[in-house]
Amino acid sequence: MTRPLTIAHISDLHLSPEFKRSNIRNTRSLLDHIARLGVDHLVVTGDIAANGSPSDFSIARKMFEGYGLLDPRKLSVVIGNHDIYGGVNTAEDILSFPARCRATDYTGKVGEFGRWFREAFTGCIGGPDGELFPFVKDLGGVVLVGINSIAPYSAVANPLGSNGIVSERQLNHLRRVLDSRLFKHKQRAVLIHHHFHKAAGKSSSGLLGNVWGTLESQTMKLRGKKALLEFFREMNIDIVLHGHDHTTMEYTRKDLLFLNAGGSVQGPTPGDLCVNFVRADGQGLKTELHRIPSSSVPTFPTFDALLPPTLLEAEPPARISIETTPVDAAA
Repeated sequence: MTRPLTIAHISDLHLSPEFKRSNIRNTRSLLDHIARLGVDHLVVTGDIAANGSPSDFSIARKMFEGYGLLDPRKLSVVIGNHDIYGGVNTAEDILSFPARCRATDYTGKVGEFGRWFREAFTGCIGGPDGELFPFVKDLGGVVLVGINSIAPYSAVANPLGSNGIVSERQLNHLRRVLDSRLFKHKQRAVLIHHHFHKAAGKSSSGLLGNVWGTLESQTMKLRGKKALLEFFREMNIDIVLHGHDHTTMEYTRKDLLFLNAGGSVQGPTPGDLCVNFVRADGQGLKTELHRIPSSSVPTFPTFDALLPPTLLEAEPPARISIETTPVDAAA
């Protein structure tokens, strides 16, 4: 009999010691709530960092480490557009950001993301030729399928870094892996950053947030969505966990269940926090959406007391290859 499994799902933490300190406190509140409930596994579907900087990732790593989550059995992450391109934090950034996206080393940033959270990828079946994505992780009764949906920069198709696409290279690799006899009778959950519903629109506050929210909302598309939905049906995917649009919701597309956790720390209701749960017992999947009202969110120490700046690392903890299981081992 398959052991029951509880997965917590959060997204779009946008952690930054320079621009998003309140998100650090909010994320700690979320992790406290999750820890109190005795969750088996945490999934974070992208935009862990606000600005894609080493200090952003270092904070995230230290927080996961503090809650004992730097373990492939306890944590799974996929990459978001802010983790690669960063974001707009000042008025000056609005004009300079497209040039920043153009200059971004896309492949290098994906590799850096993997090094910061290398423990989460250890032991997974990795992508083709040792690439980080897509990955497949077996949790027993549930198989997690991690996909990179962030599109490379394009002056026409992705000028602000927030549009998405999933390459045929990833999908073809996943067909080979998921057809393995090892995963034949297991429930399957896709982890991806981009959403599959109509975006709710801007959710930022202030003049800068409203201006940028309006611009970015026009460039948050996932190209090839119809073909991707057909792929999910073909691969017998049971649920898709994502973020990107800053709302928290459950919905269906083509009879497939979706959970959006994009509103975990900065959704449309200021101060409220949200976390999604997926419970698997071998008979099916059950979902719960928890909303934590701002009135019940505890007040934590200041950022400096929570995480002294001396602990911030300027580089990923190790520039080493991630230990993954070759795809042939799952055949």
